[in-house]
Amino acid sequence: MHSMTTDTLTKPLTRLAVELNTHLETQAPERTLSLLDRCDRCSQLAQSSFVFKIEACAEGSGRTETDVLLCGHHARIHLPALLAKTPVSYWIEPQELLSIRGVKVQAASDAKAGDGLTDASR
Repeated sequence: MHSMTTDTLTKPLTRLAVELNTHLETQAPERTLSLLDRCDRCSQLAQSSFVFKIEACAEGSGRTETDVLLCGHHARIHLPALLAKTPVSYWIEPQELLSIRGVKVQAASDAKAGDGLTDASR
């Protein structure tokens, strides 16, 4: 039987976790999406926005960028593929990345100040 060491208990961070940690350090802390923004795959509230450069064609609208809005579920599912396509820019709700091992995001606190019915503290 092999003895266990801390080397066998700790795994190196994945490339995805390293890339997301780097991005989260420079991502704007304020939410860039509104309640009217909805996922392009389902009708849930959009939690991420990816902007991609597209080639303009003669018949097209002349736009050179397009955005993809995704809910947290679809963003996590498609995240590696989206990042592999090198978006021009992207914003992801940090709380949606809690389930990805190694991503440095603090869990949201549900604690209320005061009596729990109002935000008044004594």
